[in-house]
Amino acid sequence: MNPFSTELLNKITSIIVKKFIRSGGIAPEDYDDMTQTLRAKYLAKKEHIESLYKGEAQPQTYMSSVLRMMMLEVLRQNQKTVDTVDIEKATITEADRSLSPEQKAIIENEKVHFHRVMATMGKDRAKIMMCLKKINRLKVTDQDFDEYLDGRPDNGARQYIVDDSDLHNKDIYANLCAITNLVEGSQNKPDAIRIWLGNKTDQIIRRMNTGNHSKYDNESIAILMELIYA
Repeated sequence: MNPFSTELLNKITSIIVKKFIRSGGIAPEDYDDMTQTLRAKYLAKKEHIESLYKGEAQPQTYMSSVLRMMMLEVLRQNQKTVDTVDIEKATITEADRSLSPEQKAIIENEKVHFHRVMATMGKDRAKIMMCLKKINRLKVTDQDFDEYLDGRPDNGARQYIVDDSDLHNKDIYANLCAITNLVEGSQNKPDAIRIWLGNKTDQIIRRMNTGNHSKYDNESIAILMELIYA
């Protein structure tokens, strides 16, 4: 039985496009055109894409990764500019054909580089990781949450570790605010956690780009995290 149904394609395409709208990547009025474009692009390569599926991830995770990369490709083509971010190039290629040994090496090196940079974030590392995973709609594991708690009581914060795939960014920041306020005994507003995470992400991007050939930004960090944790 083929796990890649039309219903799954329609659902994930809608989620991906809405996510880009929420992040400001495209205008809300482009939703219909973009979902049709994305579906058509996937269907044109459907047989080949699905032949590469090896069962190493859930079908919806695999399809989501492919559609996300296709979305970035469409946006770059529309803007008539191409960023030379190696991780994006390697990931887009994954949707079209099997990765070469060189491309696999690029991705593995970038994963190691990311882990090394995260290790430099000190006591904030676990909190940053939890927040980055949630804002990028990646699963926060029990281990992630326990590392953030670091022995502190959760005071009911665990109830906010939910599936964020259909939430707006403002709702995710509200959840993150509730988590951190309960655990840390603070009284911050969602904007405070948004600004804090933005500053920390900027630090990570600067460190990722220092002495490295890649030119990371918020979007390519999100892509790398999806490759590692999806």
